[in-house]
This record gives sequence, structure tokens and C-alpha cells, in this order.
Amino acid sequence: MCDTAPAPTAVDAADLPTTPRALIEALIAIDTTSAIGNLAAIDLLEAVLGAAGVTTHRFDEPDGLNANLVASFPATVEAGTEVGEHAPLFVDPEDPTRRGVLVAGHIDCVPVDGQTWTTDPFAPTERDGRLYGRGTADMKSYLAIAAALAPEFQQAQRAVPVHLGVTWEEETTCNGARRLVEQLESLDIRPAVAFVGEPTSMRAVPAHKSMNSLRVEFKGIAAHSSLLPRGLNAIRYSAEFVDFFHREIIDDFRENGPRDEAYPVAWSTGGVNLTRGGNAVNTVPALAEVFLEFRALPEIDPADVVARIQAKVDEIDAEIKAAIPADPADPVAAREAGATLVPLNLLYGLDGSPDGPAARAAVALGAERTEDKVTYGTEAGIYEHAGIPAVVVGPGDIAQAHGPDEFIDLAQIDACEDFFRALLRAVSV
Repeated sequence: MCDTAPAPTAVDAADLPTTPRALIEALIAIDTTSAIGNLAAIDLLEAVLGAAGVTTHRFDEPDGLNANLVASFPATVEAGTEVGEHAPLFVDPEDPTRRGVLVAGHIDCVPVDGQTWTTDPFAPTERDGRLYGRGTADMKSYLAIAAALAPEFQQAQRAVPVHLGVTWEEETTCNGARRLVEQLESLDIRPAVAFVGEPTSMRAVPAHKSMNSLRVEFKGIAAHSSLLPRGLNAIRYSAEFVDFFHREIIDDFRENGPRDEAYPVAWSTGGVNLTRGGNAVNTVPALAEVFLEFRALPEIDPADVVARIQAKVDEIDAEIKAAIPADPADPVAAREAGATLVPLNLLYGLDGSPDGPAARAAVALGAERTEDKVTYGTEAGIYEHAGIPAVVVGPGDIAQAHGPDEFIDLAQIDACEDFFRALLRAVSV
């Protein structure tokens, strides 16, 4: 469902935060972990933008927990009008219909369960030049600053459009960004570049690895362990798969490459990081699950790796079926025995250049140029894959993300605000 509405939502307009710092604190105070959803934060952003007269497009998900939000500042002057020094960076020279910039980011955050915080993670706290709270670095500060400056963007005469895209569940599936690509197309929004505001200390990071997660389920036959021939041990077959995955794929990445020394870990990595199986030491296990991930250099097609994994799963599936006993302890389980691969999330890598269009545009606005590449995944690869050159650039340090006592240096908040004001000058007549 998409609603176009410049008016505030149910959030009381009199209580709306009007400065970047105030909006950062208001968003931090909202728990947007995936189990809760992002609607309260979307309501607040929609109200802030609506109060500034900005046209917003809200796309609610059927789950009733999440929504994407797009705010648009369209061009207000004809193409070719004299513009700021850097505005040509926001027009694709090969396709002039691609114009402007997408400022994109996710509003969800990771849980705080099991973490020891010295302050309430949802009560923003300033201490020693830092602002503490869940999402301060990853990445509510970035979105809050952009949204708080909406009145200034709205009042400007703009030579190219600026769009703000806020997504759901980046921390789990990145499906919000995938939906956003479709939603931008439905709105006929075709940006020339995208800025994705993950914490990079305001460096224009041009590339990152893909992040891919999968689950493999092994179904055997439960039996009393003293009656071993009537059972089928699912854990045994899962162990065969784990050995294959680490030896044939992950170790091969390390030993044979490819390699890219611009990354802190120069080769593709991965592992089986979670397993489940069995229910008692004296029972042949009927079920085993392994959860695995791999982070591949952008030059590696994740689909090729998944195909190798699928081939091994098919091989083990055949082994299990061939080993079903003639007199199984559980005939129903015997009919369901086998191995199944379930892809959970396949996230594109970002394969940009420090001299590519998105990175050059970010550097022109004050971001630090860097040839460094990062091992963590972002939504930027999704936008680049959809034809929008993207760069990762945002305030804060990734080292602070996801952990207890997450924080952002106040100087990084100032640097991000300077970046967005430079963007405003660049697109203005």
C-alpha cells in the first residue's frame, strides 16, 4: 500500500523534534528491532517530513510491523539552469533521465538481548563527547540528520531531485531495500547515485563483500541408540556437509583466492556458525540443521557458490535415502528422510571504484576519499545491482555497531550535517 501525503501522521506535530540532535535522540528512543518492527519510527519520520511540506510515499508491509518510506524533493527548475558547482555529478552523462541522489538507509537495529550496557540503550546519553544508544552509529543518526534538514531542502530551488529512502530489516534480510528498488521504479524515481549511510567515519567506501546465509536441514530416523540399525543419524550426515563446506569452499577461498588486498581480510570467508540437532545422548537423532554464511569478494558470483553447495546437499540427500533401513523405527520419518538446502539471504556485494560516480560525488561534498574496501555487507550492493551507482558513507565507526554501549562521536554528527548541507548547496540554483 502506498500513500502520498504531505501532512503529518498521528504523531503530535507540537512534539516533533526540529533539530538533527533532537531527531537522533527521538529515533534512538524507539526500539526498532525486527521482532518489534519499524512503524513507530516511520510514523515519526513521516510526521517530521510532512510538517516541512515534503511529499512522502509510505509502503506498508503485510506483516503489519514494517514499512518503507520515500521522501522526495523533486527538481524545481528546468534542466540546464545554472546550478551549484557539483550538481553535474548528480546527472548520469550517458542517461540524463537518471538524475539526482538517493539518500538511503535502514531504520531497524539489532537487539540488545544478552548485552551489558552501562546506560539504557533506548535512552540516548551524552558522555565524554559521545552519544550512546542503540542505533547511534548504525544508522539512525544519518537518517535523522537528513530528515531534520528537510525544511531547508524543501525551501531550496533544486536543479536535480533528492530522495530519502528509509528501509526495514536490513539487519536480518535486506528485503526492505529489495522492495525499495521496486517502489522507486513504481514512482518513476531514477537517481544518478545513491549514498548509503552505514558508519564509515564519513569515508566514501566504494566496495564491500557480498553476505550470504543459508540453512541445510538433514532428516534422519529417530530410534533408541541400542537399536541403531533401525535409525538413521542425521547429525552424521550434517557433519559430512560441514567438513565439505569448510574444506572445499572456505579453505579453498583462503588458499587459492581470488584475493584483494584492499580488504582487511583479503579473501572470501565463511563458516558453519550455528548447528542444531538431536534430543538425547541415547537417541539416534532424527533432525540436524546447520546455518552457514559466506562473504565473497564482489568478483565471485554467490550463485556459483550456492550451486556447489546445492550439489553437495543433493549428493548427501541421495546417501541418506540409500541408507534408509528396511525396518525403520519410524516409517513416517523414513519417507521424509533426506537433505534440503534453504537460502536465507543472498546480499549482493558492492564493486565500485573510489573514482566512480557515487564516490566522486560523495568526496565532492566533503567525504574522505578512500581506496579501502570493507568486509561487512550493506544495502548499497542492492542499489548498484539495480543500476544506481552507490557508495557507503555515513557517520560513526562500524566498530561500535551491534555491541553494548554503542556510540557515535559528536564530531561525526557535525561532519554528517556538513555533508548534507554541502549536498543542499550542490543541487541548488
